[in-house]
Amino acid sequence: MHPVRFVWLTNLAAGAAAATLLAACAPPPPPPPPPPPPPRVEAIPYRPIPPGGATYAMDIPLAGADGVRQTVNAGLNPDETLWHFRSGWNVAALNCLDAEHQPILDGYGAFLKQNQRKLTATNTALDAQFRREYPSRNEAVKARETFMTQVYNYFALPPARADFCNVALGIANEYLAMPPEDIGQFAAARLPMIDAVFERFFRAYEQYRIDSAAWDARYGAQYGASQPGYVAVHSLGAPGVGASLTASAAPEPAGEVVDPDTGARIPIIPVPETSVATPVVQPVPEQPAPSGAPR
Repeated sequence: MHPVRFVWLTNLAAGAAAATLLAACAPPPPPPPPPPPPPRVEAIPYRPIPPGGATYAMDIPLAGADGVRQTVNAGLNPDETLWHFRSGWNVAALNCLDAEHQPILDGYGAFLKQNQRKLTATNTALDAQFRREYPSRNEAVKARETFMTQVYNYFALPPARADFCNVALGIANEYLAMPPEDIGQFAAARLPMIDAVFERFFRAYEQYRIDSAAWDARYGAQYGASQPGYVAVHSLGAPGVGASLTASAAPEPAGEVVDPDTGARIPIIPVPETSVATPVVQPVPEQPAPSGAPR
C-alpha cells in the first residue's frame, strides 16, 4: 500500500508544478484604460469691434429698393456730380495731412485754377436750383449751406479716412499727370471711386453688426458686462455709460473751414490713420457659469 500512495502524491506534486509553470508563462493582464480627457475649455473671443475704430453704434445709410445706398451722392445731376466731386477733393485736401498726401493739395489747387470758369458756372446753376425749391433767397442759401455741410461731413467720416486719402491721392496724381479736357466727365468717372470708399466701410459696418449680434446672443448674458461694445449697445451699467462708450471712438473735429462758395462748414479731422481708439478687452464672466454652460 505504501508505494502506491507515494506514486499518487508524486503525480499530484508534478501537476501542481506544471500549473505553476503555465501560470508563469501566461501574458500579463492589460493595463487599465487611461482616464478620460478633461472637458474642453472654450476660448471666449472678445466682442467684435467696429471697422476703422468707428463707434459701437451708429446710423449708416440704407440701400433703396434699387440697391443703391441712399447717401448724399445718390441720384445726382451733372452739376451736382461735379460739385460733390469738388467737395470730396476739398475735404481730402484739408484732412489728408501726411507728407505723402501732398499731391492731393497740389492737385486740388490746380483743379480749381484750371477749371475756374466751369466751377463758377456750376455753382451759379446750383444756387439757382435751390432758389427754385425755396420761397425766398435767404431760405435757399440756408438750405444749401445745410446740405453742403452734410456733404462735407459725409466725406470727412473718420473711420473711412485712410481709404479715402489713398483713393484721393490716386485721383490727384492722375489729374496732375494729365489734366482732363472735360472736367465734367472726369468728375463723373471719379466720384464713384470716392464713393466706393464709403460703401466699403458701410458693408464692413453691416458685417460688424451681424457678428456682434451673434456674439451677444451666445456670450452676452455671461460675458457682456466686460465688453465695452456690449455695454454701449445694450446700455448696461451706470446711467450714461452706454452713451459715453458709444461715442468714445468718435474723434472730435480739430477745426473747420467755411467754403467760400457755399458757406458750408468743412470739418477738419486730422485722425492718425494707424490709430484705433476702440478698446479690446478680454472677456471676463460676470458670475460663475451655470452647470453645462460654455466657459
